[in-house]
Amino acid sequence: MISTYQQLCPVLFGAGAIGQLPDRVKELGGTKAFCIFDAGVKACGIADRILGILKESGLAVETFDGVLPDAPVDSVNAAGQKAKDAGADVVIGIGGGSSLDTAKAVAVLTDNPLPINLYYMQKNQHQIVKTSLILIPTAAGTGSEVTIMSVLHDEETQGKETVLKAGTLAIVDPELTLTVPPQITAATGLDAMSHAIESYTTNCGNPKADILSLAAVELIASNLEAACEDGCNIEARTNLSLASNLAGMAFNDASVHFGHAAAHEMGLQFHISHGVACALTLPEVVTYASDLIPDKVKKIAAALGLEVTDEMTGEEAGRLGAEKIRSLMRSVGIRSMQEQGITKEQAMACAKGAIEKNWFVSCALKPIDIPVMEKLIGRMYDNYI
Repeated sequence: MISTYQQLCPVLFGAGAIGQLPDRVKELGGTKAFCIFDAGVKACGIADRILGILKESGLAVETFDGVLPDAPVDSVNAAGQKAKDAGADVVIGIGGGSSLDTAKAVAVLTDNPLPINLYYMQKNQHQIVKTSLILIPTAAGTGSEVTIMSVLHDEETQGKETVLKAGTLAIVDPELTLTVPPQITAATGLDAMSHAIESYTTNCGNPKADILSLAAVELIASNLEAACEDGCNIEARTNLSLASNLAGMAFNDASVHFGHAAAHEMGLQFHISHGVACALTLPEVVTYASDLIPDKVKKIAAALGLEVTDEMTGEEAGRLGAEKIRSLMRSVGIRSMQEQGITKEQAMACAKGAIEKNWFVSCALKPIDIPVMEKLIGRMYDNYI
């Protein structure tokens, strides 16, 4: 099979890397930075630290601190208008997935007319984007700093929409994740694992994505509990930041599939965090195609830290891998759907939206229609109580 893989943008990685931000902005010809973040990044002091670094170097800075969960389009349009009015020539996204997705969309709007829905992927609208975009994650989860997709919540359609914009530079500094609380560390880490495992089990993967996916699974499986137990464990934080980054590169090329489709709809319907929703799908993602790709499922099980033998079947490896993930989920405090007050009927009702709103479900190795998705969500519910 002939496949294509690429690296979207350079990545500056390592503890203390954020100190190089002003020099990198100037190298890109930036003179006025427009920084985008949410209230949490502001409250923990990260935003002020980065703004201080920029201002001390003589750069002009404007900010938008109104990022909301799931990046609703109204918030994106407000930020885009503010960036245009400010005359920004570099956009800097600081934070989790919603902040980075907002920053990507704002970079499009700085050089193009509003509103953002003109540039949804399916509309194939031509964009002229000259503004540089620097993406700085403060949690180890989405890998959005190295993906081309900005995933937005369109409240009119009640769906997830995609705008395409890659970063000019990603800065991944594990020190910025030290203040992330345990429950968010758990959710974001399992979000990254879902990217890795789904990208490893699609029908459109490539050799590079496979290698990155397995490395990410191993790093998360061996470091997530340590980071949740001690947020100041810089070794564990560094490994999780690397895993998230690698998984982002992997799924940008190979895509995700039914796990993310279900997670998107559950997030919309039940207002649970994306990382938690993805975690709840993971065990079934591991097992669903174990008959088609037994060798790959055995490699997933090995990356999770399980002993795998030559005699083991793919189905056996899938069952063991799924239970290993459930054990990890319990140890880091991921609550089941039942514990969150969701009934099985409510959960299974998400199948229709999951199929109809998420084109990438077609990347699954087996065809998945609404009845199949209902069964898969039912198993997610029953097998993790």
